[in-house]
Amino acid sequence: MSRVSQVSQRQRTQKNPLILGSFNETSLRVLTGTLGPKSVVVGRADTNQYSNGGFGGGSYNHWYQINLTSPAWIITTKGGPRPNYIQVSVYDLNKNPIEGRGIFQGDSISTRSTSNGTYYPYIDQVMGAPSDLYNTFNPYSLGKGDDRYFALNIGSYLLCVSTTRNELLNYTLAFVIEVPTTEMLLLLEDLEGDFLAQETTLDTSNTITIPSNFASNYILLSGYNAFSISPVAIDNNITITIPLNSTWFISTLFLDTESNDVFIIEPSAIFDFESIHEHSRAEWLAAWRRERSPLDTLPAIFEPLITTS
Repeated sequence: MSRVSQVSQRQRTQKNPLILGSFNETSLRVLTGTLGPKSVVVGRADTNQYSNGGFGGGSYNHWYQINLTSPAWIITTKGGPRPNYIQVSVYDLNKNPIEGRGIFQGDSISTRSTSNGTYYPYIDQVMGAPSDLYNTFNPYSLGKGDDRYFALNIGSYLLCVSTTRNELLNYTLAFVIEVPTTEMLLLLEDLEGDFLAQETTLDTSNTITIPSNFASNYILLSGYNAFSISPVAIDNNITITIPLNSTWFISTLFLDTESNDVFIIEPSAIFDFESIHEHSRAEWLAAWRRERSPLDTLPAIFEPLITTS
């Protein structure tokens, strides 16, 4: 095991930050520290000068470096006894000179109202660009193609935690490295606990052929099964209701053909995986436990950022 650097944060600057690691999958970390002045005896090594030292100590800035080996978002959130006195800054080290990046607050995109008020899916996230370049407009994307909402590119990013007070101040900073996903989750609601199943045979005696394109709501007659030729297209806000103990078989084959067919569920060519930007509790908890003991609970500081189970 390599030895962890023993250089204190007092001796660190933007040129020698503490490297937190390289990331290519979702990861959650919590940083703690103390900022502010101290009055202690310091020696030559502490002052980094050719002197006999004196009184001093402490630091107003703590410097960290995050290396992304895959495009990802960086989300930061502050904790501790007085988080309002802590300032967090992020810089893109891949630019020359290095480039500061803003962090989204309540001025970012809102998507819907909840019992807790308006939901901001990008709040506390580091911007993917200093400003919108207006040449990537996408009407199907949640961010409408605004460069600031893009995931950060592969490279190194500098994280600076600063105090705005001239006194000792303990801080807690939690951050999430969230890697975009290209996987879709199909949620089936069935009170009996049934799942989407593979069909091998079909009873044609009580099967109704129904359309493959739906522009209005459809309810299958009770006691019957349904069949459609694949692909099936269902317009937005349209509901297809299949009664309990009935099935809906979708296939490229005809009714009188028996084969080992499966359901094909794919996004359309214009679907944008970033059009729904949510933070999954299950994904974050799995990432937290992957790097720690399974018994370690997810810290409460992450809870306000979670948007879905």
